[in-house]
Amino acid sequence: MLMDACAELDGELRHRPEFAHTSHLLVMVGGQVVHDAHYHGPEVADVFSIAKSVVATLAGIAVRDGLLSDLDTPVERVLDELAGRPCAGQTLRHLLTMTRGSEPDDIDEVMALPAGWLARIADAPTIAPPGTTFRYDDGAAHLFGAALARLVGMPLADYAARELFAPLGIARWHWPRDPDGLDYGFAHLRLSAHDLAKLGTLWLDGGAWRGRRLMDPAFANEMVAPQSVGGWPEDRQYGYLMWIDEHGPFAGGWAGQHVTIVPEARAIIVTTGDPRFDPGPPPTDQLPAGWRPARELAVERLPFFR
Repeated sequence: MLMDACAELDGELRHRPEFAHTSHLLVMVGGQVVHDAHYHGPEVADVFSIAKSVVATLAGIAVRDGLLSDLDTPVERVLDELAGRPCAGQTLRHLLTMTRGSEPDDIDEVMALPAGWLARIADAPTIAPPGTTFRYDDGAAHLFGAALARLVGMPLADYAARELFAPLGIARWHWPRDPDGLDYGFAHLRLSAHDLAKLGTLWLDGGAWRGRRLMDPAFANEMVAPQSVGGWPEDRQYGYLMWIDEHGPFAGGWAGQHVTIVPEARAIIVTTGDPRFDPGPPPTDQLPAGWRPARELAVERLPFFR
């Protein structure tokens, strides 16, 4: 039944124009690959905002290591150069849950700056008390990533290489840095669908990989549990830089990047898209009109979603 459903899904992804940008479908159940199809585009590709969930995963490793001890620490205590800016009083927890209460800048406008991304993000005006309102905020993830790098004493990419990617056997990846040398906390990490499935397995197993504890278990559980009602763009509840719906947690990114976990079925579904994105400036893409993320069709077709 599952293999037939995967075959039907595969056929529709190949032939329906609204899914023409889909680049990969990978279905795993109980640790076994049930379906694996690469349609087009680079195998190691931009996962867009799934990078946020990777940053949260690194935070769980830092908690395990005793390097991140209190999520209620104000960000300016970690990044003292931001003292006196509007972000003062926003905590690491507020950044992780996207409840910092700021009116975020369009991240594409921030990325067009020749320097000073972090200061621009920190200066976003406060429009709600921190901790009260979810607002999707790329800048919050970049702020958190910068604070996490300060806490672990090295760039995020270096910490990830040693503490996350090496244990998972992830060898092909690329993590860009902003003009001031900070690894992006919000998007544009490059990974393959197969390596996304490894991350999905880590999340499914509560932060453990093949019996080895990578993440603090309490943090790993909180990461995939609702911390707010969430909202746009997925219109689902939100954990620590991770979405949650009635099926379970999922990491999501623009143009159809999703790692979906169905705990009851011990299933992981990776769906990715190739928008042929060029950051510019100005940013451009080649997404077809009326495109849809492949996850939407997977939820309709695969039996463990019913």
